[in-house]
Amino acid sequence: MRVQQQTAGENGGIANRTSRTKTHKRRRIRYGRLSAALMLIALIITGLTYALIGITHWIKGYVAPPPVAVIEQPTKLGMIEMTLDVKEEPARFQGQVRKLAYITFDDGPSEYTEQLLDILKEHEAKATFFMIGRQLNQHKSAVERLVQEGSYPGLHSMTHNYNILYKSGSSANFVKEFKKEQKMVQDLIGFTPHLIRAPYGSSPQIGETFRGDIAAAGFKMWDWTTDSLDWNLPGQPDKIVARVRKSVHRDKEVILMHEREQTVQALPRILKLLEDRGYEFEVYDPNAHWTANFSGDTRL
Repeated sequence: MRVQQQTAGENGGIANRTSRTKTHKRRRIRYGRLSAALMLIALIITGLTYALIGITHWIKGYVAPPPVAVIEQPTKLGMIEMTLDVKEEPARFQGQVRKLAYITFDDGPSEYTEQLLDILKEHEAKATFFMIGRQLNQHKSAVERLVQEGSYPGLHSMTHNYNILYKSGSSANFVKEFKKEQKMVQDLIGFTPHLIRAPYGSSPQIGETFRGDIAAAGFKMWDWTTDSLDWNLPGQPDKIVARVRKSVHRDKEVILMHEREQTVQALPRILKLLEDRGYEFEVYDPNAHWTANFSGDTRL
């Protein structure tokens, strides 16, 4: 009897374990099917969402095509490009930066000075004239007129002779010539100029020590940013205009020209070109001096 009861107990235990195993299997199957169903639903929802977004973009693009990415500003605004993502107006359009053109003429006064002044007057412009001392007395009335009309009488040495000015190995002849011319202008018109332009430009013939001597003599010195090459283009005013057109692009331009017949012919178109590009004409102001020499020497 004990044997049978034990067997029955053992058989009963086996049966219970078998039942529980089958139940666990059924539960795993149900959970697996439920997980698969949930994943399928999630995929369907995601697909529908992307499809809806795509249709929305398609409708917007069809109704209102996207704008051009870059806007070209008019010439008078500086020909800069601005993307649509830019929210703030560039500084140059906020009145902080003006486009200034300093018209300068070398090698006067001459028979062309009065004609140049006539053209400047028509355009309500003034210029800076860098004059040669030995020519002052022959054209006194032209010098008086340019000062009266607001242009500046700059200095360009007495002789304009390269060997005399630079070949001695020192600044002595250079400074001597400019001091002599400065005194001549003062005696002639009662005005004492301090702005000079070195014949042939300051580079490479004028070094640091040389520049220091010029500054010690009380002078300021300008070179240029745009060279019209007008002196080398007789009878070719079109090429002079083209040269200036190609070169000018800075907020401040110091434009080098000379008192020549071809310059007189080219000047009206050059002034018109600068006006069309939004430049204002300025004349050198000793009370608002700014550095404009090739070396960037702030002493000058």
